[in-house]
Amino acid sequence: MKRPLYIIASFILFLTAMSCQEQDEVAEFDNWQQQNERYLDSLATVARKGNGWTMYKSFNLGDPLDMNANNNYYIYVQKLENGTGTEHPLYNDSVRVHYIGHLIPSASYPDGYCFDKSFKGDVLNIETDVPTLFGVNGLVKGFSTALMNMVEGDHWRVVIPYYIGYGTSEDINVPGYSTLIFEMYLARIYRYQKDTNTQWY
Repeated sequence: MKRPLYIIASFILFLTAMSCQEQDEVAEFDNWQQQNERYLDSLATVARKGNGWTMYKSFNLGDPLDMNANNNYYIYVQKLENGTGTEHPLYNDSVRVHYIGHLIPSASYPDGYCFDKSFKGDVLNIETDVPTLFGVNGLVKGFSTALMNMVEGDHWRVVIPYYIGYGTSEDINVPGYSTLIFEMYLARIYRYQKDTNTQWY
């Protein structure tokens, strides 16, 4: 008779643990919009003074952007390494990029939750990892804006406000109102209707 009681007790403990886990996940992004706005306002204050950060106004092709969106109208760039290229990607060009994307720091993720990356391992190996192929015009405005200001070989940290990122809608990996923090390396540019071979060698 003890075994069924043991099983029931174990099941109750399991349900309790799952319930706590679900509560933690909900609490992880409490007041998420306010947290992201504070983070961005703080960064914008630093960037407007220089201090190793550069601001780029988002390009405005397609849906109009609200000029009153203040800090949400810009991307914020920390240039980690300068490339040797001399040309920037254009809107219709394709590119190959190494990248890793994080959210802002939170309770369970002090370095920010990693929601996407172009490589499989824990650390990027530029020699062996194949950069992802993108059409510049197929990306969110903030990411496209960054690319169109880079040259081949540039290695940047780019902070993208939700307004020109994934917006206010919930995503499977990214909550609404999320500031996106990308570390990106522009490996190659392919000119529209000119560079037809986009294979990586």
